[in-house]
Amino acid sequence: MKCTFLVLKEQGEVWKSLLVCSVASLIGGATFPAQAVLFSRVVEAFQLPPARAVDRGDFFSLMFFIVAIGNLAVYCAVGWSSNIVAQHVARKFRREIFDLLLKQDMAFFDDQNNASGALASNISAYPDNLRELMGFNLSLILVNIVNVGASSILAIAVGWKLGLVIVFGALPFIIFAGYLRIRLEFKLEELTGKRFASSTALASEAVSAIRTVSSLALERHILATYENRLRGVARDGIKALFWTMFWYGLSQSVSFLAMALGFWYGGRLVSTGEYTTRQFFTVFIGVIFSGEAAAAFFSYTTSMTKAATAANYVFWLRRLKPAVQEDPTKPPFDNEKGQGSVHMEIQDVVFAYESRPHAKVLQGINIDVRPGQFIALVGASGCGKSTMIQLLERFYNPVKGQIQCDGRSLVDLCPRKYRCDVSLVQQEPVLYQGSVRDNIAMGIETEVTDAQIEAAAKQSNISDFVASLPDGFATMCGNRGTQLSGGQRQRIAIARALIREPRLLLLDEATSALDTESERVVQAALEEAQSGRTTIAVAHRLSTIKDADLIVVFARGKIAESGTHQELLARKGVYYEMCLGQSLDRAIPG
Repeated sequence: MKCTFLVLKEQGEVWKSLLVCSVASLIGGATFPAQAVLFSRVVEAFQLPPARAVDRGDFFSLMFFIVAIGNLAVYCAVGWSSNIVAQHVARKFRREIFDLLLKQDMAFFDDQNNASGALASNISAYPDNLRELMGFNLSLILVNIVNVGASSILAIAVGWKLGLVIVFGALPFIIFAGYLRIRLEFKLEELTGKRFASSTALASEAVSAIRTVSSLALERHILATYENRLRGVARDGIKALFWTMFWYGLSQSVSFLAMALGFWYGGRLVSTGEYTTRQFFTVFIGVIFSGEAAAAFFSYTTSMTKAATAANYVFWLRRLKPAVQEDPTKPPFDNEKGQGSVHMEIQDVVFAYESRPHAKVLQGINIDVRPGQFIALVGASGCGKSTMIQLLERFYNPVKGQIQCDGRSLVDLCPRKYRCDVSLVQQEPVLYQGSVRDNIAMGIETEVTDAQIEAAAKQSNISDFVASLPDGFATMCGNRGTQLSGGQRQRIAIARALIREPRLLLLDEATSALDTESERVVQAALEEAQSGRTTIAVAHRLSTIKDADLIVVFARGKIAESGTHQELLARKGVYYEMCLGQSLDRAIPG
């Protein structure tokens, strides 16, 4: 319930609807003790002479009709106002969850519990769980709470002996059983939530890589794995639900035990003349309403536990403090956007991923990148080249050492403002649903003109390709750009990088996955892109970086050697061996 109050406390924008809902729920709960009084009078009316009984019957019929009209108005108000609150809560928290996820650093997404499928499931399910409780369910819970309190007070006030015996003979058991059920369901919800997140992540990955799944004929294997995960959830759920349902059954049956106790003790009080028939039925019906309301309250425990899990997830996201987080007060570059290149200094950088803190990916890296230089990072797979690019993009912070940009540490710069002057082209570029124009202009905060689009397209060598399309720049790329070839997607990604007018261009094996012809075209585009800006490139094919101002060779997270192409060949070290392996330079003896 604490989570519920915390969530409600934040809904100041819909306080009027909350007020209407609360008042209507209070009135709705108060009608039950009123009905108990009416019922006791009705029973008493049957003991009157026929003529008078008819008059009293007409009167009480009118009273029940008034109660019915009142309940109609009350529950219409409850339904209308609670729906406004529920929709507001769902919209607010769905947006907030997505916003908080976008603010996390890359280390958060490296955690296997935060796979894309699991996060998509959370964004979809958790706001709906909150909406389910914060809507009509919460109003009915409030009605039941008021019913329990008002009916119990009425029973004790009218006949304290019978009232105390039934109230304290039944309600504690109902509350105890309901409390245990809530505890068990909360644990079950946490368990099934994690299990379902795992199965959802598997399904999401399989669908996103459906071509790979189909090409390897893995459909049956994926389905079997998915089924096994679901079977585990069902098996554990059945075991846990046994005790949950036991306590639920107890909370529902105790009200009938209260009836038995009430009739047994109340009959004796009436037989001795200590209580009148009216007193007995007022107390008895009031307590029955109270017991049924208490039992009904705990029928909403599933909704409560789901909402509590959702609220706790949001509160957990709020408490997270990303190592790389947005701070608008931190400065951008000194120069105006697009003016000049940058001076990057990598000083004694040590880095390890949070998931593997003892495995140092980079150890004591020192590189001085002068303005306008083209620096190439080469080495075997897993030696730390791409990790270095990610540090330069500031997806992560170094464990030790620092990276300086124009004399200032990246930690002291606003990440968003810094990235506005940096462009990254990756090995597998990501294109989004939309046109070619939309994908090129993506990430630009100001209005992009057609002239800018065409200039970026010309620089990236896609002008002829776009001109051949039936709709030109308005041609749709399809889901993840699947309607385009790898080389075409890569050149669109380069155009997207260039239209930002970056001062620092980062290339992470931008041509390694392309065929020879596509590589030639893309490489020409990259050479054009490097003009007038600092460029740092990770390269697998050494033929693409022969003209680099400095080639840095990585080996096991350290710098093995560095120099120009000719200098490194003359040393006949690691780079020389790599060139031999790729038969790059025919002057090298075989």
